[in-house]
Formats: sequence, structure tokens, C-alpha cells
Amino acid sequence: MAHVAATRRYIYCITDCPEPTSFGPIGVGNDAEVFALPHEGIAAVVSSTATEEFEISRENTLAHQRVLEAVMQRGHTVLPVRFDTLAEDKPGRATDAESRIVNHVLVQRRDEFNGLLALYRDRVELGVKGLWTDMNAVFAEIVNENDGIRLLRKKALDGASPRSGMLPLMARLGELVKKTLDAKKSAAESELLNHLAGTILEARKNKTFGDPMFANLALLVEKSRQDDLAAALSAIEDERAGRVRLKLVGPMPLFNFIELVITWDD
Repeated sequence: MAHVAATRRYIYCITDCPEPTSFGPIGVGNDAEVFALPHEGIAAVVSSTATEEFEISRENTLAHQRVLEAVMQRGHTVLPVRFDTLAEDKPGRATDAESRIVNHVLVQRRDEFNGLLALYRDRVELGVKGLWTDMNAVFAEIVNENDGIRLLRKKALDGASPRSGMLPLMARLGELVKKTLDAKKSAAESELLNHLAGTILEARKNKTFGDPMFANLALLVEKSRQDDLAAALSAIEDERAGRVRLKLVGPMPLFNFIELVITWDD
């Protein structure tokens, strides 16, 4: 098989790395060497590839994330670049992919990147998942607090509806329970954010999964306040007497708060 030249550079992030630096063979798609391409104090973190476009798969997106985490572990501030951002050599021109990245990205957007690096230098993204530990108790509360659910449930248990009407009744009951559970989740999420307001800078609400999860939050926090956030979450768990579990994850790349978009003029 003929060798295909790696004429493209996959761009992972912009960072404050001032020197050429290798982050190891951890690149998306082919475990290519990932390295910093610096210019006057800032750098694009890239790897070489012959691939024209990368599929948005779990494997590829996790590889992209791992590169950013590797850069963070070296003590650098990371500005994530959108997945599958590529620069390529232009045949017949003197400007190769790396020169295009330096001139079109690092030079032209230098002030923007320096401003963002300064803004996020002392901040981290942390994830918090809120889960109810006893769903039987939660559903019991829903029944007790909602007259409509209680009435439909009684009809279903008593067999008050004819067989032909039981399926529609159960469907209505299920819809009402779901609507009420969603409202209960939203209220619990808002209450959690109110408790954390003094320890976080910003929050992003992400989709929850399954009945027990009432919150799936991305939080922007000052690095110096990470312990304060952990303590606040622990205090909420204690206050709820084991009825909720709050899982803290991170620090992570700032995916929920910044995503750089790089486009090319040609």
C-alpha cells in the first residue's frame, strides 16, 4: 500500500506554552505525536494526519479530550478548539499547514487568545451530578403531592375503568408522573445552584440521564475555591441526610464555557 503523506494538522487547543513541546503519541485517529506549535508565547497544540475528516465517535472525542487533559497536566491553560478542526498544506503554495496555523491563527488572533488565556488562567471547569438515592421515596412524594396522580393511581389499582380504558388511563398516569418528575428535577437543580452560588462563577445545565439524576452541571470555579465547592457539596449531602448524592468530577477542559472556531479563507 502506498504511503499517504500526513499533509494536515489536527488542532486541539490554544495554550500558553512558549516552547516547542511534545505531549506524546496520543493524537486523534492514529496515535500521532502531539506537539505544541508556538509563536510569541502562545501555541496551537496539534498532531499530523492524512485524514480529511474525523468521525464524531466516542473513541475520537475521548482522544481529543485526553490531549487537552495532557496539556492541562503540564500546568498550561487550555482553550479548546472545536473537534475536527484541520489545517492542510496547499499544493503549489509556499505556506504549509503549520505556517498557516501560525500566520492565520496565532498571529491574527493573538490579542483575542491572550485575553482569553488571562481570563481563564486561574479558573477550572468541574462537573457535578446530583442523584436521588431512593426513587421509591421520590415517587411516593410525587403521589402524595399531586391530586391528579393520586386519583388516576387509585382508579388503576381499583380497576375502576373497564379493560378497554385501562391502557389510556395508564398512559395518562405515566405522562403525568413524568411531567411531575421533570418539574421536581428542575426545582432540585435550581435549589442546588442557589446553594452553590457563592462558590461558583458560572454554570451550564446539561442533559440528565435516568430517573435518579436531577442535575448534570458544568461549573466554572476559581482554582482557589475548589475545596470550598467540595465542602459545600458535602454539607448539602449531610443536610439531606443521605437522600441525595452529589458527584464532583474534574478539573476538566473548559468545553462547556469556551469552544474556539477556526475557519480558513481559502
